Amino acid sequence: MPVFHTKTIESILEPVAQQISHLVIMHEEGEVDGKAIPDLTTPVAAVQAAVSNLVRVGKETVQTTDDQIMKRDMPPAFIKVENACTKLVQAAGILSGTSDLLLTFDEAEVRKIIRVCKGILEYLTVAEVVETIPDLITYTKNLGPGMTKMAKMIDERQQELTHQEHRVMLINSMNTVKELLPILISGIKIFVTTKTSGSHGVEEAVKNRNFTFEKMSAEINEIIRVLQLTSWDEDAWANKDTEAMKRALGLIESKMGQAKNWLRDPNAPPGDAGEQAVRQILDEAGKVDMRARGQGASPMAMQKAQQVSHGLDDLVAKVENAARKLEAMTNAKQAIAKLIDSAQGWLADPNGGPEGEKTINALLAEAAKIAQRCEDPKDRDDILRSIQEIAAMTAKLSDLRRQGKGDTPEARALLNRLRLPSRTSNDHGVGQAAIRGLVAEGRRLANALPGPFRQELVGKCEQVEQLMAQLAELAARGEGDSPQARAVAQQLQEALKDLKGKMQEAMTQEVSDIFSDTTTPIKLLAVAATAPVDAPNRDEVFEERAANLRTTPTDSEPQRRKRPLSGRPTRAQWRESRPPSNPPETSRHKWFLPLVFC
Repeated sequence: MPVFHTKTIESILEPVAQQISHLVIMHEEGEVDGKAIPDLTTPVAAVQAAVSNLVRVGKETVQTTDDQIMKRDMPPAFIKVENACTKLVQAAGILSGTSDLLLTFDEAEVRKIIRVCKGILEYLTVAEVVETIPDLITYTKNLGPGMTKMAKMIDERQQELTHQEHRVMLINSMNTVKELLPILISGIKIFVTTKTSGSHGVEEAVKNRNFTFEKMSAEINEIIRVLQLTSWDEDAWANKDTEAMKRALGLIESKMGQAKNWLRDPNAPPGDAGEQAVRQILDEAGKVDMRARGQGASPMAMQKAQQVSHGLDDLVAKVENAARKLEAMTNAKQAIAKLIDSAQGWLADPNGGPEGEKTINALLAEAAKIAQRCEDPKDRDDILRSIQEIAAMTAKLSDLRRQGKGDTPEARALLNRLRLPSRTSNDHGVGQAAIRGLVAEGRRLANALPGPFRQELVGKCEQVEQLMAQLAELAARGEGDSPQARAVAQQLQEALKDLKGKMQEAMTQEVSDIFSDTTTPIKLLAVAATAPVDAPNRDEVFEERAANLRTTPTDSEPQRRKRPLSGRPTRAQWRESRPPSNPPETSRHKWFLPLVFC
């Protein structure tokens, strides 16, 4: 576990700690281990106590001795020792003082990031008042730079952290926010389109938008919480109930301003963001409403409390069981990580002794612990089967080495099967097949997009194919682990990430288009088809609405989005397809209604 929680503090304090360590305990330890001692309080206090005791004993000795030279030389020596001890105590404060200085600076940097995050949280609430397409465009333009700035600052911060757990938490939360952003924009667009067209489903669109908004807000609040952590223990042993109460308090405080403004304004419209803020605050406060009103002992309150208690007991039992499994699997994984280097070293040595076999067996025992805790029977069986195969090959390899055959072709074949895969190992084309499948899906999706978007997505697919071909060529030449191959692999990872993002955007747009209003053009065409014969511009209106229907997708055909119908129906064609009966002229198109709405 790292001593300092950021790399900047570590890079400054580590040399200082080393110098102080050499100066203070050079005579005690010399250069045996050379480790830096971050906290010098204890050794310095011990030195100071020893010096004080030495001076006290020396002064008592001087007073009782008859040696005049000793009486003359000892007082200056006392002064030198006491001065040196004072300087030593002062030097011990260098590390703690420098650490306090750097921590203060680091806290200021964290507050900068938190201010940006809170600004994003405040602007996210504006989504609740966006009701037109121009408002949505303005909202997106204003939100984009802020999200980019926050993502950049979070990325720089996670690279600076030395605690891997905190880095992973920040990366995961930021990735979730990035994934939810296009979903939020799409949800707002669906709400605006539905409300503008007067179609059904406005309430569902509002719920969908608010759900995404609340999820993004929760992730950003989690980012703010993790940014303020300085040690893993602080997070691991945090009181979860207290953290939940703090999150509830934070939500109430964030909504309080909107709620008060809405309550102060007598002309505020019902149902806007202010009223929603009031309702959210009441929902949080309602959790303790009964006890706050002194009804905690009422039969209804006690019944509900008992139900909640039973539910919490079940939940706690499930969580504890899952936590025990997770802890056991984590411990096994850490044990494997400690043993893997030793096992690989034994495999690389043709003359390795029997201790290597014991290491591999211990590694396999830890892997078996993980297998026993797998929920999926297939995964468990696969791991156990692999363990048995590796154990058999290890025993055979160890037996060959005991016979002095550790460098034979048979031993080398076993060794190649036992070694962990590297960049130069052959995965039998599985990776390339997966990438080709992703590219094929991207091309299929591009065919359903309009021109500029199609070209952009196709360009991403071609870039991935080119980089994959370069990497495959380098691997075929035996240069799969060269610097050039690593650079190409990094570029391929970035290209795949971009392709995935573009495909997600395209799918979001496709879903938005599918759930847009598609019934109005059909209804208008039905009205035109049943219009009276003497209606003005009857044929022109019919032709215009039929043309509009050609470019509108129906609910039953979402996969053919914006694909024109085969041919444009004319009034003569409608007449020819009528039933043989000859209805009156005034109702000659009424037969069309069942056809339209079937």
